[in-house]
Amino acid sequence: MEPGPAALPYAPKVLHTGSIATFLEPGAANVRTLLEQAQGGCIVTYDPNIRTDLLGSHSEALRIFEELVPLTSVVKLSDDDAFWLYPGKSLEETATHILGLGAGLAVVTRGAQGSLMATPHTQLTVPAVTSVVADTIGAGDSYMSALILGLLLRGSQGLAPTVLERIGQTASMAASITVGRPGANPPTHRELLAGMAR
Repeated sequence: MEPGPAALPYAPKVLHTGSIATFLEPGAANVRTLLEQAQGGCIVTYDPNIRTDLLGSHSEALRIFEELVPLTSVVKLSDDDAFWLYPGKSLEETATHILGLGAGLAVVTRGAQGSLMATPHTQLTVPAVTSVVADTIGAGDSYMSALILGLLLRGSQGLAPTVLERIGQTASMAASITVGRPGANPPTHRELLAGMAR
């Protein structure tokens, strides 16, 4: 019997990965090894950020995605990602499927329609924060970073509905600030706090 992967040589609070790094070699195998090594040691977040023109076949991409999900704690994807990976499924069905693969939290962003947040016990929709859009570049990354921040600051309440709602509101505010100005220019922590105080 082959030994399992060694633990990470350090103890991060969060390990995040996503996009083509998880699908394309030569790096994808290394990313998978890191995720395997992180099991039980930290929060593992994953944003597949599908780039169809850079990936191989749909079936191959889906296989890779579904092999990585059990190695994660949180999966965040856009509605476009969800519909490409699982054509014919509703976003709610896709979130439930991802949870069934082993993630503890599945998040699907839907632009101006807000975001869906699902755990094995809860499924709720968090409204988007209204914004005059100047540039959408960086919105997904801003949402993801604020989602990670929320996970780190949630304390001992786990993923209770009130916690999910607060995390989703913070992430939506981060995306709203980002799209309200040109360029991939995410908010500072101070800007995020000011936005949430309004």
